Amino acid sequence: MRTTIFKLVAALGSAATAVPEPIYEFGAYRVPGQEARGDVRSCFSGRRFVGCDLSPGLGVDEVQDLHRLTLAADTIGTALLLDTVEHVREPFRAMAELYRCLRPGGLLVMTSVMYFPIHLHPDDYWRFTASGFASLVAPFDDSIVEMVGLRTLPHTVVAAAFKAPVNPAFRRTVAGVVAAWKRRGAQSWKEVMMALAPPVLLVPAYDLYVAWLQRGQAKRE
Repeated sequence: MRTTIFKLVAALGSAATAVPEPIYEFGAYRVPGQEARGDVRSCFSGRRFVGCDLSPGLGVDEVQDLHRLTLAADTIGTALLLDTVEHVREPFRAMAELYRCLRPGGLLVMTSVMYFPIHLHPDDYWRFTASGFASLVAPFDDSIVEMVGLRTLPHTVVAAAFKAPVNPAFRRTVAGVVAAWKRRGAQSWKEVMMALAPPVLLVPAYDLYVAWLQRGQAKRE
């Protein structure tokens, strides 16, 4: 979980108290080495929260495949895909499934990296522009799409998409959270370094970071 994305979710949990329940996080598995970072569940204390992923593990309450959700229609209040959709082989199919399962008035919050090294959890398929995200959420009844970072090479794309009926006050609240995050919370020192460091330095540095995480996991095992 990136620090910047956790800030967005924490702000959503604090400001948008009317976020519909139940809240489902897809891609909830806590990657070894990052167990203590960014517990999304903690941002929605007291709310019905379900962590989902392709495999069982820490943070996972239900094993679900976004290509074929075993959930009934109109059962999800809020769906969270936080830096997850790039790991989904058929993202348009996943969006259709999420729309089907969202309750009327439901919300999808989705983020993804654009300028970022390949990271296999378990695979890494896509990089999206804001236009790409707008295409993904086109089936929804309303949406907010933003990108942050360099104008033509953003590090992150974010979308908030709504299923009708859309409550105007709730939409304004969500839009305000995203706008405030974009101004003040969307960039940490890591994003600054990514923008300044050429890829010839960035990629080896990321490889070292991944190797460090793997060594820590091996020691714990």
